[in-house]
Amino acid sequence: MIVLRLLIVAVLIAVAALGLAWLFTGNRQYLAYIGRVLRFALVVGLIAALLYVVERVVLR
Repeated sequence: MIVLRLLIVAVLIAVAALGLAWLFTGNRQYLAYIGRVLRFALVVGLIAALLYVVERVVLR
């Protein structure tokens, strides 16, 4: 669970940094990077959740 918490913190820092970069430069490429980071975090979160469910079912 600590890994997921660290992932959440890293994603929040990355999104905040990219959001600030977009605000200062106006370059829309940073918004695309935010989308990629969020998509990656969602996929990793879903995989972690599925592994957790499988673990709970197997160990039951």
